[in-house]
Amino acid sequence: MLRVMLVDDEPPARRGLWRQLRDYADIEVVAEAGSVSEAQARASVLRLDAIFLDVELTDGRGFDLVAQLQPVPAIVFVTAHNLYAVKAFDVAAVDFLLKPIVPARLALTVERLRRHRQDTVQAAAPGRERQDDVELDADPRPGDPSQRIHLRIDGKSVIAPLRTVAMLAAEADFTRVFLKDARDYLVCRLLRHFEAQLPTPPFVRISRSLIVNLDQLERVEWQDAGRCSLSLGGDIGPVTIGRIAARRLRQSIESGRMVSV
Repeated sequence: MLRVMLVDDEPPARRGLWRQLRDYADIEVVAEAGSVSEAQARASVLRLDAIFLDVELTDGRGFDLVAQLQPVPAIVFVTAHNLYAVKAFDVAAVDFLLKPIVPARLALTVERLRRHRQDTVQAAAPGRERQDDVELDADPRPGDPSQRIHLRIDGKSVIAPLRTVAMLAAEADFTRVFLKDARDYLVCRLLRHFEAQLPTPPFVRISRSLIVNLDQLERVEWQDAGRCSLSLGGDIGPVTIGRIAARRLRQSIESGRMVSV
């Protein structure tokens, strides 16, 4: 059973999310809060597996709450403003939901919470140490389309063509690897470990928490204040990134690392 708390300063929003979560037998809403201070007080005495957290609250932002929690449960940001998505990645949120919440999208979030808990339990098991790793095929010809990536994840192996890796996102001491037209995998390796092995181009680290495969980039929507929203192959995204990351992405495009049409 996943014990969750809902944090939103609008009671109707909390009630609406609570009604949707009733459809999941393994989700138990054990608390609600309407402010950062109230949420912090409740989180300190409850054993929480996850928090569905609004970003803009009456006495601060959801990010302020995350900074006060120890340990930090799985965080799912729920907001009407997608401009916070990149910061959500930076604090290793499990997911980022936009209001109004679409039931099919919530189902994906619940599945990610389940996998996150399973990964956390396995990593903390007594006497066990995860030995995750990543390895690329020996590639005498740079850019060889047959090159594969081998993910060793807690005793299991995932082998896929390197070109199908669409995005990598940092989650604390882990990295989530998103494959085109497939699921994503949480690997107990820092993002910089992948950065050292992946070929550039087409892989480009555009922020502290994101590496994208430019060959999988399908659409970029440039926004106000220098931000942008990008979509990758396999219906990944849209992912909103901040001004600095957007500038790095634009530089990569303009430097000829991908063909503009």
